[in-house]
Amino acid sequence: MESLSKSALTFLGSALYLCEGTKARVSGNGHKIFAVEFTNKDERAVLIFLKFLREVIGADELRIKAELFIYPDHNEQNLVNYWSELTGISRNRFNKTILLKQKNIKFKPNPIGTLKVRYSHKEHFLKIQDIIDGIFGRPNVNY
Repeated sequence: MESLSKSALTFLGSALYLCEGTKARVSGNGHKIFAVEFTNKDERAVLIFLKFLREVIGADELRIKAELFIYPDHNEQNLVNYWSELTGISRNRFNKTILLKQKNIKFKPNPIGTLKVRYSHKEHFLKIQDIIDGIFGRPNVNY
């Protein structure tokens, strides 16, 4: 991943966000929410998206937060430590962990949980949308 060119990183990061990122939405009181949120359980996808956010978008590091989704058989502190070390997001920027109910005893949850990267910055949200529209075109339906 270190050898990615800026154009390759721009393409990969925007494609990941197009597929897995939160789109513009409206709050209960009618205001638009411009939060960049990317959720994934694959460390590679999370790391590529964070590299895109930091190097292409120019994210303010202190505004990048994380939220962990885990199941009852996970060790929360171990996983917060794991994701913090992997992503470079300090533990104090992790929001409250979401504990999910195990659906089926035959279902084996991902051993490292799922991470949501959160970044609230309207201009950067719109910059990501412009990059996506420039590469992939505008959608026929506005979300």
